Amino acid sequence: MNAVSNAAKTMLLGGLSAAAVAAGGGSVYLARQIAKPKGKTLAQERDWEIKNSLWGDFDQTQRESYTVSGMDGYTLHCERILTDPQSMKYVILTHGYTSNRYGTVKYIPTYQKLGYNCIIYDCRDHGENKEAACSIGNFEAQDLLKVIEDTYSRYGEDIELGLHGESMGSATSLIVLKYRPKVRFVVADCSFANLYELIRDGYRNMHIGFMLEPVNRTLKRRYHFDLKDTSPRDALKGNMVPICLIHGKEDKFIDPANSEMLSKATSGYCELHLVDGATHAHSRAVLGEEAYTKIVRDFLGKLEDSEPEE
Repeated sequence: MNAVSNAAKTMLLGGLSAAAVAAGGGSVYLARQIAKPKGKTLAQERDWEIKNSLWGDFDQTQRESYTVSGMDGYTLHCERILTDPQSMKYVILTHGYTSNRYGTVKYIPTYQKLGYNCIIYDCRDHGENKEAACSIGNFEAQDLLKVIEDTYSRYGEDIELGLHGESMGSATSLIVLKYRPKVRFVVADCSFANLYELIRDGYRNMHIGFMLEPVNRTLKRRYHFDLKDTSPRDALKGNMVPICLIHGKEDKFIDPANSEMLSKATSGYCELHLVDGATHAHSRAVLGEEAYTKIVRDFLGKLEDSEPEE
C-alpha cells in the first residue's frame, strides 16, 4: 500500500513539475506575443490600405519626415501631412497594434476637410522604429506625450491640437490624458478600457485563463510593465478634455462595452457612436469617408459652440 502511495505521489509531483515547466515556458511565449508583436511593414500597410480603398490620394499630399525622441530617448519616426501652411489646427493620429503610421492614412481626409494639418508616427516596436517592448498603451502614452510636446515646439505654442487613435492608438490617446497635456479633443476609435481585463477575457475564451497571472509576472520581469497599468479607464478620472468615442457594434476583439465604460469614466464632455455592422477597427470602412467625417465634424462643432466668445 505504501509502495503504491509513494508511486502515486512521485507521479503526481512529477506531473506538477512538468506542468510548472510548461506553464513557465508558456508564460514566456505568451508574454513575448504581447510585447514583441510581428507587425506590418510600411509597404504591407500601404498595400492593404490601397486594396481596401482607404489610401485615397495620400501619395499626392505634401509631407515631411522627421524623428522625435520619445520615452527614455527612444526614436520615433514621424511625418507631417500639410493641409494648409496657414492653418493653426493640428491633429496627431496614432495607429493600432501591429500596424504603423500608414494605418492612420484613412483618417487623414477627414481632418484635411476640417482644415487640420496631420501628424502620423510609428509607435515603439512598429514601422521604421527599432525593436523595443510594446506595452499596448502604457509606454506608448509616454511617447505620445513627447510627440505632443515636440509638436508645440515645432509649430508654435498657439496651435490648436487634437488627438485621434485607433485600437491601441485610441487607448494610447486616452491614457496620455492622465499627464494633462494641452490638447483640445480626443477621437478614440475602438479602444479597450483596461488591458488586463481585455487579455483576461481573451484567455478565458481560449480556455487558458490560468495563464494570465504567470504572463503578467513575466511581462513585469522581462519587459517592465504591468497589464493592469495600461488602463484608459483609470486615466480618465477627472479628465475634462472632450472625447468622441467610436466603436463597431460587431467588434468581437474589443467589445463595444469597453467604449461604454470609457464614456462613463470621464468627467468632461463625451459622446459615443456605435456603428452598425462594423467589426474591429472597421467603422471608417463601413461608414465611408463622408459619414465618418460628419461624426468628427459635428463633434468638433459642438466644442466650438460651447466655447465662450472673447
